[in-house]
Amino acid sequence: MLENTHANCGGRCLTVEYTNKVGEVAKKHGLKLHIDGARIFNASTALGVPVSKLVQAADSVSVCLSKGLGAPIGSVIVGSKSFIAKAKRLRKTLGGGMRQVGILCAAAYVALHENVDGINQIKELSIDMSSIETNIIFFDILEGSNVTVEKLVQFLEKHGILVMPASSSSIRLVLHHQISECDVQYTLSCIQQAVQLQVENVRN
Repeated sequence: MLENTHANCGGRCLTVEYTNKVGEVAKKHGLKLHIDGARIFNASTALGVPVSKLVQAADSVSVCLSKGLGAPIGSVIVGSKSFIAKAKRLRKTLGGGMRQVGILCAAAYVALHENVDGINQIKELSIDMSSIETNIIFFDILEGSNVTVEKLVQFLEKHGILVMPASSSSIRLVLHHQISECDVQYTLSCIQQAVQLQVENVRN
């Protein structure tokens, strides 16, 4: 299985060439290749490559409609007719299924048809593509800075900003299409306040 973009690597994109090589190795050994494409449209935008090319070596692909595209809920799985038929049987066997999902499907339809082209813009934000490939950002806390991930996360949460600890010394932030430049500036301001507050508390 491959993940594109790769969340734990900061939203890095897997290229067509890399994916195709993995696909060749998988077929050589009689294996199936599945691509976790939760944010495959972000990878497509960053690389300037159609999604179809990014997944051409895969036997199956899953796509999240909420993470990268902003739908309220939903995922789809793509594969051959026989694969989808088997997936449906397994879903029913395991008790999966929802009723009256038309309104959710409508939201997913809008996300697919209206939000894909805007991924590379994310409102008025600009991204330094030399260091960040998509919408996932990691930042590290320098050793000896007297700032802890736990306190930083707590401070930000109190100010309405949700971030995720990636390790004992790093934090992950993810942008989406509803985040504005003002939101980013507010977040940066809160981070600066949190760091300054922790440093001052240590000094005192």
